[in-house]
Amino acid sequence: MKKKFVAVAISAAMVMSMAACGGSNTETTTAATTAATTAASTTEATTAAATTAAQQETTAGSEITDLAAYAAEGMQTSIECEPIEFSLGCSGTVEGTILGYAISDAGEALKTWTNGNVVVNFYPSGQLGGDIELIEGAQMGSVDMFIGAPTSQVGLIPELAVLDIAGLYENVESCNTVLETFKDQIEPYYNNAGLHLLAMGAPDFRILSSNKQVETAADLQGLNIRTQENKYHMEFWKQLGTNPTPLAFGELYIALQQGMMDAQENPWASIVGAKICEVQKYIVETNHIPFVSTIVMNQAKYEGLSDNQKLALDQYVQFIMNYQVAGTTEDDLRMKGICETEYGITVTPVSEEIKALYENATQAVIDLMKKDIDPTFVDEYVAAAKAAAQ
Repeated sequence: MKKKFVAVAISAAMVMSMAACGGSNTETTTAATTAATTAASTTEATTAAATTAAQQETTAGSEITDLAAYAAEGMQTSIECEPIEFSLGCSGTVEGTILGYAISDAGEALKTWTNGNVVVNFYPSGQLGGDIELIEGAQMGSVDMFIGAPTSQVGLIPELAVLDIAGLYENVESCNTVLETFKDQIEPYYNNAGLHLLAMGAPDFRILSSNKQVETAADLQGLNIRTQENKYHMEFWKQLGTNPTPLAFGELYIALQQGMMDAQENPWASIVGAKICEVQKYIVETNHIPFVSTIVMNQAKYEGLSDNQKLALDQYVQFIMNYQVAGTTEDDLRMKGICETEYGITVTPVSEEIKALYENATQAVIDLMKKDIDPTFVDEYVAAAKAAAQ
């Protein structure tokens, strides 16, 4: 079916298990619930803004109007296998989102490929628990699969911290190239935790929004910026000269509104979805950290599948990632338009002067990270990122 993909803006604020929005490496269900409650309180106004945007013509030069067909390119369309059902949990709300569309269309494709023999039952909005409960459930086998961001998994798998190194990528294509090739090196760490990494991908970047204009290095000095409670994120912003302060996402809107914070950093979907755009004047496309999403499964259950069941499931999750990555690009452009036209926000690319600061800040994060996890692993990931950029 042809889709324009006008994702409701509340959408992806909660996508990927809330990790884009708040929390830390030890993110709790309480934090996720707080963020969900805050975002839910703005649903009506957000939906109205999204509806207005839906009536506008898209300006994306390479619009993909049938993401389902794109996501399924090259996949096997007839797979004979034994009947089986899986559960897939997500702590965030996905209705009306690119992720929601992806999961829905992937489920239909899976039924077609397997003649209805393989079914994935999806449980969004924390029905199977918050991020920590989903990870633990997958370990124990009470949850077959979950979708979420690595940020909430670092407490269990510290090596995933390499995905929090800022300043490594110019575009998401380079990041996805590294994630694809580096997946086999990350997989053993999941295996050691009783998990199997089915898929990982980066739909877009985190960007900076501010009530103060940020064009030069001097503009960053002393800027009070809200970050996740993540020491690697905080170190990066500290090295840039800002004053990074961790704060629960549910408290961010009021903190910005009342001037307790000047700025924050999140993907487009979080900025628009949680109405951060109401209390900010400027957005700078800093693109400092890719926003990575993962789909993870109980390892024993995956290993117990037949070859064709594995093929069907592998195609299902890759379909979701293909769809989400391709669709997010267009949806980000739509949300950028909302910020500019609906809220009068000045949106600018990051200046070369500020980008020149990234190298030293990135190295400081790398040095800090090497104190916590295997330095060789960190070096290998960084080398892969630099090679992809060439």
